[in-house]
Amino acid sequence: MKFNPLSPDATMYHIFRESSGRHTDLVCQRFRDDSGELQSTTYHAFYEDLTAIAGGLLSLKLSKGDRVALIADVGPQWLRICGALNSVGMVDVPRGTDATSDDLKYILGHSEARAVFLQNRAAYDKLKSTLSELAGLKYIFFFENETGLDIPAEVAALSLEELKQMGREFLEGNPGAVDKEGAAVVPQDLATIIYTSGTTGTPKGVMLTHSNLAWEARTILHILKEQGTPYTSSDRSLGFLPPWHIGERMWETVLFHCGSSIAFTSIASLSRDLQEVKPTVLFSVPRVWEAMYNKILETVRQAPAARQKIFFFFRKVALSFRFHWDRMRGKTYHVKPVPGILVLLERLVSLVIVLLLWPLFLLSRLVFKKIKGVLGGEIRYAVSGAGALPEHIDRLFAAIGIPIFEVYGMTETSAVSVARLGKNFVIGTVGKPVAGIQVKLLDSHGNEIRKPGIKGVCHHKGPHIMQGYYKDEEKTRATLKDGWLDSGDLLVWTREGLLKFAGRAKDTIVLLGGENIEPEPLEFALSQSPLIHQVMVVGQDKKFLGALIVPDHNVLEARLKEMNLQGAIDPAYYNLNEDIVKLYRKEIRSRVGSETGFKSFERIGAFYLLPEPFKAGEELTQTLKVRRNIVSEKYGHEIENMYRQSAGKN
Repeated sequence: MKFNPLSPDATMYHIFRESSGRHTDLVCQRFRDDSGELQSTTYHAFYEDLTAIAGGLLSLKLSKGDRVALIADVGPQWLRICGALNSVGMVDVPRGTDATSDDLKYILGHSEARAVFLQNRAAYDKLKSTLSELAGLKYIFFFENETGLDIPAEVAALSLEELKQMGREFLEGNPGAVDKEGAAVVPQDLATIIYTSGTTGTPKGVMLTHSNLAWEARTILHILKEQGTPYTSSDRSLGFLPPWHIGERMWETVLFHCGSSIAFTSIASLSRDLQEVKPTVLFSVPRVWEAMYNKILETVRQAPAARQKIFFFFRKVALSFRFHWDRMRGKTYHVKPVPGILVLLERLVSLVIVLLLWPLFLLSRLVFKKIKGVLGGEIRYAVSGAGALPEHIDRLFAAIGIPIFEVYGMTETSAVSVARLGKNFVIGTVGKPVAGIQVKLLDSHGNEIRKPGIKGVCHHKGPHIMQGYYKDEEKTRATLKDGWLDSGDLLVWTREGLLKFAGRAKDTIVLLGGENIEPEPLEFALSQSPLIHQVMVVGQDKKFLGALIVPDHNVLEARLKEMNLQGAIDPAYYNLNEDIVKLYRKEIRSRVGSETGFKSFERIGAFYLLPEPFKAGEELTQTLKVRRNIVSEKYGHEIENMYRQSAGKN
């Protein structure tokens, strides 16, 4: 019987079954084999695999409601395994292979997982010492055949291919078993428990139902269609973010519904695959857009001096044109109340500037054509989520013809609550709440903020809100009240009724003088420096702010040579080299000061140069956000020394 996957009664089972049926012979996934060649899978082949996996699980007497962990990275197996679990009412518990042993032990134990899919032996090595403590675990499914493993007798180990073969045989004797189980799944049933990596504390298990995920997918499809930018079966995308991250999961789900294809890659292989796949739509996080932006600048700086001057001249033209083009059309924002007559005058001034810059802007598009080509040359638009996108990066991509639709949400909201699309496409904001979702900002006293420019903690309400944190009623009660979710994110309203991200309430730094400072704007400003690879601002309960800086070693070495100073210095001794310290002090002051719009108490009074970069899974989350508590703990000694040495200088 046909079932509309966009129906309010739809579950993930319906989405996978009906979409596979509609797009049978279209390419669903592309991936590289062991030889490095791109291979492809059709929707029909994908669903056959999904059904075989689901049948194998049923043959082992796993049943509706059972939690099954999936420890895997981005790739073609991930969605079909989650699809198989959801299609027979089981609950997936996903995580990446780079999770720590302690995290995996906690997640599998806390979720009471009955089975686990493991991508590789490395993931098993992290689990093997704790298998005896996971009393509920009965099965391990390896993506490939693994031999020579010391697995407890009470745990059965199979390869994914063996599980699929068991499923095929089971379904021969029980035709329609998967459809029977799928039809019994209802929207309110639990679909997934996603343990947030978070920047602080123990992972929390976010419970999302079939209704949460299906409603969110329907909503994203609807708003894209309304704005005239729907996905189609001719669209191609790249997958390179952690698939257990809600943004990537929802992206893949929506693409699957539309019959689009996705090619799996990695951050390391992104440049190559952009050229080969030539994606038409793309989803990423701010840190990746920053990396792309910095890569462009790095490439330019290696060009002859004349070409560099041409690029930077036309970059300035393009950025100025784009700003005034937007302001002329009323597509900019004001964070403070502004008289209407002043806004009108601004638009008239921008009209004049647009007319003057128009010829140069057309030339700049020719200059930037090669940059667009670096990204494949066929991107219609991109989407950014999981953090605020720096405006200078946002505006440059828009200027070269790649609009980035910024969205705002979190795992607890099944992905998107607020989106910047169409008439709400105003660079520097995240737009407005999407249809069916309510958002309000509250001050520290619980009063709702309606005026522009005043920061408040964002609260969300709607059909996309999680059911709570798994087995943690205390945290659930603290986060969910009367259907409203306390996000912990700071936002502001603009004069135009749009929302602008302003940081995390828990990240706010309070100086000894009582000044409240959001570190993200400072970090964005500092990260624009080619000398700075990564940075984290510190200063809680201090007299002034400090910064932990990871230098860009290659740029630093080149700069030292340009200055006829010693090169090839061991990073461990950067802080002892007066020339390097002076160079970074000057760079910091040029980026953060009154001339760049920062207040006196926002200036950086001390800094420390770190010898090693922050790494994903350690100092960074999988979406490359800094885990501030981890960094502060790891470099606590360096932070205290930094402040001691700077005492009396500020």
